[in-house]
Amino acid sequence: MNGLERKKTTLMNHDGKLFLAAFDHPQIYGVMQGLENPTEAIKRILDTDIDGYILNPGIFSIVDASMVQNKKLVLRASLGGTLMGTTFADYHSIMVSPKQALDVGADAVLIMLVLGGSHDKESMTDVAKAIDAFHQYSIPVMVEVLHADYTKNNDTSFIRNGVRIAAEIGADFVKAFYCEDFASVVTGCPVPIVLAGGPKEANILDIAKTVVEAGAVGFAFGRNLFQSEKPKEMVASLCEVLRG
Repeated sequence: MNGLERKKTTLMNHDGKLFLAAFDHPQIYGVMQGLENPTEAIKRILDTDIDGYILNPGIFSIVDASMVQNKKLVLRASLGGTLMGTTFADYHSIMVSPKQALDVGADAVLIMLVLGGSHDKESMTDVAKAIDAFHQYSIPVMVEVLHADYTKNNDTSFIRNGVRIAAEIGADFVKAFYCEDFASVVTGCPVPIVLAGGPKEANILDIAKTVVEAGAVGFAFGRNLFQSEKPKEMVASLCEVLRG
């Protein structure tokens, strides 16, 4: 056993499952319904069985450590611009150092890997180098796979190949959007897969059941939680799907 393996095991709560509330959206969108007050959003589901939260660096500094002492905290470590920009970035930059991740007490970091664009190679190179840098400090890395053409983020061929590429360049976990034949995605990926969300028109509980049956180890859901009228009930229902 080494430090990285221990931290990965701890992150998975010792049962091989992981349920994160993804509250990092404002980095792109700014103020969002349900996340106007980030601390209150965290509190709304704090006494549920949610394992932890994905947060941006600035939010770590305003959260009371004692409030989240029993939760896992994943630090978003890359950025790709905002909706105020004129184009969707096909190349995300790493904005967090391993030292910063350790200083704020992150249990892991999340990095976006954008593929299929004009900076495909640069995106891979930067993510691979960042993974190595975080691993030198025994910090687990979750890689979220995105297509440069956002309309293809539910394409089975892209998801299946994208998660494998993320694993091949060193990701400890992969965060991926839903697609048809999710079982083929899991089969082709040698590291654990966490679902990033389903199509907006779909029932999230049905999608959750499908991917768990296919072999996904967890969820990282955002709007389905922070914009839910009954977030605690939603967390409970999803936990039942994930852990039985």
